Amino acid sequence: MNCQQPTAAGKGILVTPTAHGNLLAGPTADFIEDKDGVCTTAQGLDHVRPMASKTIDHLPFSQVITSFAGLRAVPEGGDFIIAENAPGFIDAAGIESPGLTSAPAIGEMVAQMIVDRLHPGENTAYVPQRRGFVKVDDLSPAEWNALIAEDPAYGRMVCRCEKVTEGSIRDACRRSVPARSLDGVKRRVRAGMGRCQSGFCSPKTMEIISQELNIPFEDITKSGGRSKLITGWDKEDLQDGE
Repeated sequence: MNCQQPTAAGKGILVTPTAHGNLLAGPTADFIEDKDGVCTTAQGLDHVRPMASKTIDHLPFSQVITSFAGLRAVPEGGDFIIAENAPGFIDAAGIESPGLTSAPAIGEMVAQMIVDRLHPGENTAYVPQRRGFVKVDDLSPAEWNALIAEDPAYGRMVCRCEKVTEGSIRDACRRSVPARSLDGVKRRVRAGMGRCQSGFCSPKTMEIISQELNIPFEDITKSGGRSKLITGWDKEDLQDGE
């Protein structure tokens, strides 16, 4: 196994385990002018494969589920721009590597800047703990049966790939900040994150979102905005009896 060396463009191509047991291989780092350019390319993937294989032999690239791309603004005058550059507007921009590691400290720093400027009182009703979502795959058979006895929705599997139940999806839609799209559910409980990439579970997940939030089924989106998933119903123009 060989370690990848950082470059001026970032930390290099890595093989990174996730908290959910997947592997991420990448990324590339290409300078582009298109501010909406988030496409992956064959050229980029061809570059990732041999470089990632220098770190771990025999990576199963034939089993790749999906590929991701994103944009990161790179400032010309140095990274980590954290300042009130306009009255009442705090920039946290140009956060390059190691931005993820630095995020908690940046949050505390920006929060203190806001306190120093606005002098807000302490919110004594704030609850810093967040109740996690149930992962039935982490439960023993006895614990899962007890949960089903309490709420039968936790016994109905919706996402087979990631073992996400109807109960977990309904819970995601009932939170104070509810999931309102397929991607919203995916980010919270991983329904649709597995090998079929929501090919099996998306209709049922949409049905649950529609029921919980009283949103018409045809208005459910993938990620908000205009990312609608359906344009109409099969045979919707046919009259009964035809």
